[in-house]
Amino acid sequence: MFIRFIIEFKNEYDEIETGIFQALGYLIDRSGILFEYDKKHLNDIRKWFNKNLDAPNKFSKAKRKNAAKVSLSWYKSTAIEHLGKMYELKEIIERYGMVVTVLKRKNAGYVVYEDEFQISTIPHKKDKSITK
Repeated sequence: MFIRFIIEFKNEYDEIETGIFQALGYLIDRSGILFEYDKKHLNDIRKWFNKNLDAPNKFSKAKRKNAAKVSLSWYKSTAIEHLGKMYELKEIIERYGMVVTVLKRKNAGYVVYEDEFQISTIPHKKDKSITK
């Protein structure tokens, strides 16, 4: 099973649904609405992820040098500690009126990157939206 956290948040590409870390960056760096204890907690969690989760090094199956970075990241259900931190993020972010949706899939798409804790996929063509 694979798990993804998304937020209804308009990101810099005008996409409505985005990953939780883009919204996290907005809350910490630009919103000015966070209580200091939440800001510290969110920064601590972000630092933990920077230390304990590799960034995918491949985002598409395209062979060309300037291929678009279009894949979606999913946690493996065995990444217990990572998922615990994600649920902490979800709880804090939802205090500020953002809706976090947790998606679960057995098959999340075509895998373009994989490590011990996560996969990065290109959604199947039949998936018109990552929320289905």
